[in-house]
Amino acid sequence: MAADHLELGETALILLPTARASRLRVLPPLVAVALFGAFAAPAAARAQTPTSPPAATPPAVTPDTLSPDSLAARLARAEAAIAALRQQLATESQSTVHTRSRLQLDITGRVYANFFLTTGRVNNVDVPGVALAPVPGPVGDVFGVTVRQTRLGAVVTVDGVLGGSFAGDFETDFFGGVQNGPGDRRLFPEPRMRTMSARLRWPRTEVMVGMEVPLVSELNPVSLAASGVPLFSATGNLWNWLGQLRVSQDVATTTVGSTSVRWALQGALMTPYAAVQSPTEPDAVDGGERSTRPAFEGRFRAKWGDSASFGGTDASIGDGGGEIGIGVHRGWVSIAPDELVTSYATTLDARVSFTPWLELRGEAYTGRLVRGLGGGGIGQAFGQPLPGALLGPPIRDHAGWAQLNARVYTTLLVGAGCGVDVVDEEDRPTRRRNGVCSGHLLWRPSEPVVVGLEYRGIATEYAPDVTGHARHLNLSIGFEL
Repeated sequence: MAADHLELGETALILLPTARASRLRVLPPLVAVALFGAFAAPAAARAQTPTSPPAATPPAVTPDTLSPDSLAARLARAEAAIAALRQQLATESQSTVHTRSRLQLDITGRVYANFFLTTGRVNNVDVPGVALAPVPGPVGDVFGVTVRQTRLGAVVTVDGVLGGSFAGDFETDFFGGVQNGPGDRRLFPEPRMRTMSARLRWPRTEVMVGMEVPLVSELNPVSLAASGVPLFSATGNLWNWLGQLRVSQDVATTTVGSTSVRWALQGALMTPYAAVQSPTEPDAVDGGERSTRPAFEGRFRAKWGDSASFGGTDASIGDGGGEIGIGVHRGWVSIAPDELVTSYATTLDARVSFTPWLELRGEAYTGRLVRGLGGGGIGQAFGQPLPGALLGPPIRDHAGWAQLNARVYTTLLVGAGCGVDVVDEEDRPTRRRNGVCSGHLLWRPSEPVVVGLEYRGIATEYAPDVTGHARHLNLSIGFEL
């Protein structure tokens, strides 16, 4: 019986180092447990042996109990277990990822494969956003598997920087390279930088510099099938990752019932990317950059709820709260050496969690020449030119999307949404209207596994009697870091 209890004490000593909380700080308690298991457990076992006669006083100490050989053996086993513990802790400490500045670094990511089936002609077979105009004759379906929407990133957080807190992050994927035509982009995906930001936060102020989505259009729909190019990108979702300097300032806090609403003003100075070139441009420089003027954006927002838990991403919803914002955008595009055209937009965005398991999110805008913000104008900047002209009129459009998501079970998220972009016909566009509707299931059966299933329908109008149609079915399987 004594030997059995000694083995249990040693097993507890060996298993305890596998716990990951409080690595080096747990060493003294573990040493105490080891010594107790080596010396005290056998004595306690003999005191509880059923065959021992009951006694009113503790059993007398016998020579066998204090045998030098027995004590030496137990001490040797305890020292061996402590040495093994020290070796394991040292190995774990050496294998931990550290930054050169010794700051905390968290690795993030989602690694997964997309199995897709696309029917109809589209601009991109694995992540379609626009249906191409129909052509005479039948068009075959497309099936494939790709991993290029895999995303990897890292986050660094530090307190006590310039009187506030610092947070830096970046994210990459493998969606680079040529997107149209035959090639090996899906067989050999190319790395691509997505976003990067460095943020300094104080109680009421935040300053950010980096490459991010437009300030006036920060939301993305929930979708595992559309990450390389976000869902609804040509139906109201302005998503381009643009270099910018951004400032946010809380201006007031009001109480509505038991809820505190925080009001803030935000402003951004952005790279003037327009996704268009002047017909007289000799060096393939973007027309926005040729304007030599930055783009400007402003936003007024109201936010409520627990900011720590609120903030769903493109693969989850928040746990409560909400945010509504109204924004404006203004930029300039060079169409000739001394001629500029103004780009502008007015936006509305909202994300509201009615309950911790039900959320509505969406965006809308009306504007002109906003292709450079990501899919604006159904990917068009100028309409068809008149005879003798180099450019047509700047494209004006009105667009918006909305998505409803529900967590129907702890591990299952379902959702559906639609988006539409309508271009002003007076601007003589090639694509006049684009509509996309999508439904999805997102299942996390057990960490880190994630599975998604999405169906998408696309209809793009080119003329009153010419409309392209496409369907897309996507199965996503992978894991999250």
